[in-house]
Amino acid sequence: MENTVKSTTKPALVVYDVSPEAALSKAMWSIIAGHDIRFVWAKNQEDLIKEADQAALIVMSTANPGDDNCLIAQSLATNTRVTADLIAFAPNAVVEERIKFLAHGFDYAFNSDFMKVPEFRKVLLQKIERGRLRIETRVLEEEYSRFRASLAASPDAFIVLDENNQLFFVSHHYRRAYPRSAARMVRGMPVMEAFELACEEQGVTTDDPRYGPMRRFWERLEGTQEFDIGNGRVWRMKAAKLDGNQGTIVTTTDITHYLTQQQELQEATQELENALASEQEASALQKQFVNMVSHEFRTPLTIIDGHAQILYRKAEDITAEDIRKRTKTIRSAVSRLISMMEGVLSSNMLNTGKLEIIPELLDVRQFATDLCEDHAELAKDHRIELECASLPAKVNIDKKIFSLILTNLLSNAIKYTQDNPHILVKLAVADNWLNIQIKDNGIGIPYDELPRIFERYFRASTATGIPGTGIGLSLVKDLVALYQGRLEVNSDAGKGTEFLISLPLSGES
Repeated sequence: MENTVKSTTKPALVVYDVSPEAALSKAMWSIIAGHDIRFVWAKNQEDLIKEADQAALIVMSTANPGDDNCLIAQSLATNTRVTADLIAFAPNAVVEERIKFLAHGFDYAFNSDFMKVPEFRKVLLQKIERGRLRIETRVLEEEYSRFRASLAASPDAFIVLDENNQLFFVSHHYRRAYPRSAARMVRGMPVMEAFELACEEQGVTTDDPRYGPMRRFWERLEGTQEFDIGNGRVWRMKAAKLDGNQGTIVTTTDITHYLTQQQELQEATQELENALASEQEASALQKQFVNMVSHEFRTPLTIIDGHAQILYRKAEDITAEDIRKRTKTIRSAVSRLISMMEGVLSSNMLNTGKLEIIPELLDVRQFATDLCEDHAELAKDHRIELECASLPAKVNIDKKIFSLILTNLLSNAIKYTQDNPHILVKLAVADNWLNIQIKDNGIGIPYDELPRIFERYFRASTATGIPGTGIGLSLVKDLVALYQGRLEVNSDAGKGTEFLISLPLSGES
């Protein structure tokens, strides 16, 4: 015999028998032998209480009405989770005494003579089967109760349809959503009738743009659909099939607050992304600024250092006129250096990394002459030819940007022209544009590399072995673009290079 092993798949016969001989337990065991019934011998009250709510039938041995076992039976009879019949076994009880057992909480009572009747086995098995059905009913009721409680606790509205798409359950929240139609939404109503009721209450007529999508959703009863129900509110409906093809559950969720939060989150995310992009751009521009400063300041500093070294080495032989000339060149380079510093170190440049165009009336002819002479002093073997006779007296242009462009291109022409060096610098004004041409007869650039020469840090293959950073031409391109000008290059390996630049002039020159 099994003692207290539980099973939810078989009905259980629980026999409460505390006698050492276990005569009742043995007798009951012999009656159900061969049947798919779980047998439990409860040897004490603790075992009995433990098994009672899972029992299909409980048989208790008792001596007379009113003894301790009758008190236990009365306690079990009032326990709502105990659905099993309680049977009293009183070996010598007569009819009158058996009736008294019923008054003490038992559902049935029998004596030893009953077990001799063949039909007793059948009665016992029938009671066990009815007990099993009661347990299953109780479990279903408990599950349904928990189901209703979970639906009531959820902020969403639920409607459950059976396998024929008729209303089976309508949650409290769903009824609150349709207060005027709630009383008419009863079990058994076809789903499309319920849909029409909801449309009527929401004021959605057949010519409303929302009617068609809503109707198709309720006809299919699958997937998810969002509906604008007016007043800025949006509902999300989701239909899901129940297990075992037992119907469909439709969930209605008010996602208005969620959509608002989502929109706010998207806006905040976009703001953060914009701020990050601005920060990254500023960081890149700051890096570009540092590279530009280190590159552009090198030329005037080289001029200053070169003439200072000449003055130092030839201090005893140099003439006063030569000193004045070289001092003038040094001061000119210092002036250019200060001008560049004032331009690129402006508050706007430091904060944003972007140059600001500030046009001024400039004697471009004299300015270009000074630049060419300064470079010629350091490149004795180079012949720099300047053509600018047709220029007006003054041109309205940004001095620092013009200086940066001309200095970079002139420095490159000197650097990459070694044999029979001749550099042409030609300036002219036409149709309110300043046209700049710088042409050399140097090493040139291979034709297939021309599209890349304005990329930052790119250097042509012909420049191998010649010091350089690959920044100058990239800077020239950025400056011309900033000025909304035009830039063109013509070159071929071993045949020299020509740069053509046009800058728009501001106002009248």
